[in-house]
Amino acid sequence: MPLASLSRRGAPAAALVALSIGLAACSSSGSSTPGNSSSSTSSAPFVVANTSSVQKLDPQIATNFLDLQALGLVYQPLVTLSSSLQVVPDLASSWTFSSDSKSVTFTLRSGVKFDDGSTLTSADVKASLERVLNPKTAAAAASNIATVASISTPTPQTVTLQLTHPDFSILYGLTTTNLSILPASAITAGTIATKPDGTGPFKFVSWSPGTSLTLASNASYWGGAPSIKQVIFRTIPDEQSIASALQAGTVQMGLLTQPQVVKTLGGSLQVDKELDLNYRALMLQDRTGPLANANARLAIQCALNRTDILANAALGQGKVVGPVPLGPYAPSPTAGTCGTQNLTQAAQYLAKAGMSKGFSFTAITSDALDATSNAQAVTAQSDLAKVGIHMTIDNLGENDYIQRWLKGQFQAAFAENGANPDPYIMYGRYFGPGANLAVPSGYSSPALASLLTNADQNPSASTRASLYDQISTYLTSNAVWIWLFDSYDYTVLASSVHGYTPLPNEQLSALATTTVSG
Repeated sequence: MPLASLSRRGAPAAALVALSIGLAACSSSGSSTPGNSSSSTSSAPFVVANTSSVQKLDPQIATNFLDLQALGLVYQPLVTLSSSLQVVPDLASSWTFSSDSKSVTFTLRSGVKFDDGSTLTSADVKASLERVLNPKTAAAAASNIATVASISTPTPQTVTLQLTHPDFSILYGLTTTNLSILPASAITAGTIATKPDGTGPFKFVSWSPGTSLTLASNASYWGGAPSIKQVIFRTIPDEQSIASALQAGTVQMGLLTQPQVVKTLGGSLQVDKELDLNYRALMLQDRTGPLANANARLAIQCALNRTDILANAALGQGKVVGPVPLGPYAPSPTAGTCGTQNLTQAAQYLAKAGMSKGFSFTAITSDALDATSNAQAVTAQSDLAKVGIHMTIDNLGENDYIQRWLKGQFQAAFAENGANPDPYIMYGRYFGPGANLAVPSGYSSPALASLLTNADQNPSASTRASLYDQISTYLTSNAVWIWLFDSYDYTVLASSVHGYTPLPNEQLSALATTTVSG
């Protein structure tokens, strides 16, 4: 399930190696202010094609990758990630932590306006983050700011977050579209879910659920009006059809995941290949049934050949991964129990579980959300059968999958989940104290929650690294989920598209400075 870190563009491993944040203070000299240097404009619609469709218009509750990509053009958070995955200003021009690291004050950019013409103030930030913290909102990234005890607005241009304790991941947590700043007036009016009103480079025009979302250039955008006048996110059922549309010139950008389709592309199309920051995993509901037995879960882990799953699902275009896919905290993919397939050990775990003849369970997939998911499942099904484990595959439509995933109405789910440079942001929402995605996570443990909390609060970088390593070990030694692989994603552009560069925060905000010729 695509969650809360954005869309489908990943970052090269090298870009993740040097991660640092100036926690004491950050000035606007590191700003990534867009600014459009080109005077050329294009009145023709810029069509972005994907097999998925936009499911929700509320950025704070959206979990579908495409929702976050599209809404990331309309809304913005306080801070974002640079091309080197540093935290840099977005709606906030600077920030400063208190000497005890228990509060952080943000200074807002001046002159930023919402689409309704109102000016961004600290009251909007306060209302937006308090909405996220309200359990009734069911916000997707509430756990990212769970340490916020109170929010004050010293001036219209400054907002202070008072923390319950030092939180060394909160800046990374604030970079997600799920923590976009909304106008306080729209929150009061209750129009967020039907009438998007943001500060981004594009404005909402119309939405046809299951078919398309249309945006228009924001002439009042603080970073300069985009030259692309209209962006249409169009749903095309399969990637081969997207490829055909690209070649026919009816689509300007295709978001693809299947290398076998990309191989068929020819002509003058531009293809960008990036190792995705997200990861594929077999998520397990560990509270009831056979999967409540840790030895049964370990039997699954030992029976799977993850290299074969990657080969069959993505032609081997990617890498087998552990719980942290990329970056300085990434463990060896072969570390832990059964880092590679071991059928003998799988049988031993079945015996320990009292299930020597195997067991049965059902796993959900959705090719509409992830074109590789059913191929993953078919390969896994064959592997598991070798030790007597029978897995039924239930391939669902995208909305059905999302709703069942959110409600935890599955035994197992082949999922593509969003990642983050900070492991606490990745897993605090699933397994940490007050985790807002505890239901689909399917697992809870005081020991795991304690490890996550300790890592988040510890001021020592080396100690945090050690604790993150312990977290990865815990997750794999208990087979909480089965981590599979990280694959390449592909952005395919028409030859007429210029100046577009995929961003490591997996957003499409570079469209603000993209031009189209002809």
